[in-house]
Amino acid sequence: MPTASPSSQSQPRENEYRKDALIWGAGGHAKVVADILRQNAYAVCGFLDEATPHRRGELFCEATVLGDANQLQKIYESGVRKAIVAFGDNMRRLAVGELLEERGFELITAIHPSAVIAPDSVVGSGSVVVAGVVVSPAAVIGRGAILNTAATVGHDCTIADGVHIGPGAHIAGHVRVGRGAWIGIGATIIDRKRIGAWSIVGAGAVVIEDVPDRVLVAGVPARIVKSVEEIRRTR
Repeated sequence: MPTASPSSQSQPRENEYRKDALIWGAGGHAKVVADILRQNAYAVCGFLDEATPHRRGELFCEATVLGDANQLQKIYESGVRKAIVAFGDNMRRLAVGELLEERGFELITAIHPSAVIAPDSVVGSGSVVVAGVVVSPAAVIGRGAILNTAATVGHDCTIADGVHIGPGAHIAGHVRVGRGAWIGIGATIIDRKRIGAWSIVGAGAVVIEDVPDRVLVAGVPARIVKSVEEIRRTR
């Protein structure tokens, strides 16, 4: 019985690498996610955008803005089963991910080919790992997290669901980052520290002490500036 040559075995058939995926979000981060998915052989079926319903039918990032959540059933009935959430609001991103799963969609991860992820680390469903990211051994990344451009996560870290680690942020070993926390661009967290749930670490901050839940810290070294609730009241 003849066997396939190595070259024929290495060439995927069309239906093996064209996999439709829905992106919920139609802003700058969605462009990044679409690029990553396409580099991983996904075909983006379209985008959802609740913030600007007038964009329905607009061509965006080589696909179409399909509308808002009211289109989910039609998209599902078309045969699309994979989806990812692509916007920055951590709390809303987790909520939308749960909604998609309730409606029968599978949350996929988007991992850029240039990212370096240790074989024994874990990246949860719905998370986005952007170009240049390094995830070291025994790290656990939760669901719906964003690891932005060139961020590094040290060994034995635990990054909870919905966390956003900004571009160029560096997290040393054994750090625990709580649910929904935001680590700003270029921030540094030394080893064995804890960042509380829903807290914000300002851009360029250097964290050398544990950070409580729901506070903003900034500076070198990082100090508590105000509570997250204060920030929301002033917006």
